Amino acid sequence: MEHIFLIASLIIPSVAVIVGVNILFAGFGKKSGLRERYVDLLIKIFEWCAKQIQESSELENRRESDENEEIESDDEGIQVDDSNDDSDENSSVVRKTSKCFALKSSKRCRLVSENHTIISRQATLHPTEKDEFTMTTFVKTQGGAAVMDSLYYLKSGIEAIVEDDVTNRFKAEQLASWNMMTRTSTQFYKFLSWKLTLVWILGLIFRYAILIPIRFIIFFIGGGLLVWSTALIGLIPEGKVKRFLNQRCMLASFRILTRSVSAVVYFHDKQNKAQSGGICVANHTSPLDVMILSMDNVYAMVGQRQGGVLGFVQRTLSQAADHIWFERSVANDRSLVLKALKEHVDDPNKLPIIIFPEGTCINNTSVMQFKKGSFEVGAKVYPIAMKYDSRFGNAFWNSSEQSYGEYFFHLMTSWATVCHPDENAIEFANRVKKAIAAKGGLVDLEWDGQLKRYKVPPKLVAMEQDKCYHHLEKYPVRPQGAQQIDEESDQEEQR
Repeated sequence: MEHIFLIASLIIPSVAVIVGVNILFAGFGKKSGLRERYVDLLIKIFEWCAKQIQESSELENRRESDENEEIESDDEGIQVDDSNDDSDENSSVVRKTSKCFALKSSKRCRLVSENHTIISRQATLHPTEKDEFTMTTFVKTQGGAAVMDSLYYLKSGIEAIVEDDVTNRFKAEQLASWNMMTRTSTQFYKFLSWKLTLVWILGLIFRYAILIPIRFIIFFIGGGLLVWSTALIGLIPEGKVKRFLNQRCMLASFRILTRSVSAVVYFHDKQNKAQSGGICVANHTSPLDVMILSMDNVYAMVGQRQGGVLGFVQRTLSQAADHIWFERSVANDRSLVLKALKEHVDDPNKLPIIIFPEGTCINNTSVMQFKKGSFEVGAKVYPIAMKYDSRFGNAFWNSSEQSYGEYFFHLMTSWATVCHPDENAIEFANRVKKAIAAKGGLVDLEWDGQLKRYKVPPKLVAMEQDKCYHHLEKYPVRPQGAQQIDEESDQEEQR
């Protein structure tokens, strides 16, 4: 009993200090830098684990190849006797060849299972130099070439049926490397070596024994502050004081709530922050999106009316500010929502609106079609791009397979939640160019405008020639001399 009190006396003050520091920094919108250092440490651990997995896999592959070579060398010296008298030799041959076949088959199955976890195929409409469409016959006519081209499109169509671009966006994003969580890997890499096993066990203890208690305490404090502050602010008459208090309490509450999932968020281009009378549109991954965006600005929310805990939060938020909730199944609500949106943006004293035009959660790898309702209002639109780093945890909520409680538990037991839409200068320039071309109805080309003054660089010419060559080499045309020799040989056979 004394040992328990001793351990509690050491743990409780430490947890209290950690929680207090997090709440204090979050309430004033400051950063201590600990979460950023924590994320950097996780990246180094993941890189080390990936290196260990690669080395273990290479060692296992070398061992299997050596075994296969030994078995094949043994099989070369064995001959099968056709007589039925020596049945032992025949059985030994069968056992050896079966063992060799089993090893080769298991290796092929392992390679298939390793490549099965991540599907990366970019749909292409036209053949490219990367397509390996081997042919064993010569194409003698133009019609034959057309038939072979049609087979390529048939292959592309079958691939699109097997792996389409829509349904994969409603599933969790697959990782290129393991993040030391069993839920993200169908292969138990932790059993490849004792080092990986030890790191996995330590990570499991850290996430479930240390992170979860601290995160739950921070979450309940943030949730309690959100509920009680909005309830009290709702009693204050409309005016500047109410708007000021609502803004300060909402920012503090959501910043504390995001600390409960160890959120590390990077906001870019803050000069384009949404203002009153505007509509902010963003891609949608999970209910966590609202918490992430509300760390930097206060928004009026528009969404489907929910029940249970989410419905309680919606009603609580509506006491302190004007939010718009609707029933998706009721057709009349659409016109009413559009009318409410126009009235909201016309009032300069109301908060900017946050809308997710996709209407559902997508796995953060793509952006689906936007609904037109938010663009019919005629207000100023502020687009926001949200990109989560799936290495530290899956932020996507698959509402058709996960309950909100299960999704919340996965967030709490993840390493962290990192939101960082990283974009380099080249990507930014291409995105701006594409937007200008789409707005003006222009053709978006990848060529340099300086070609007006200078010749095309030989490197670009060689690249285009290489593309044409690889496309045409699939149809090697027989030389006329070879065709004439074949005709003469046919005539001699007929004679």
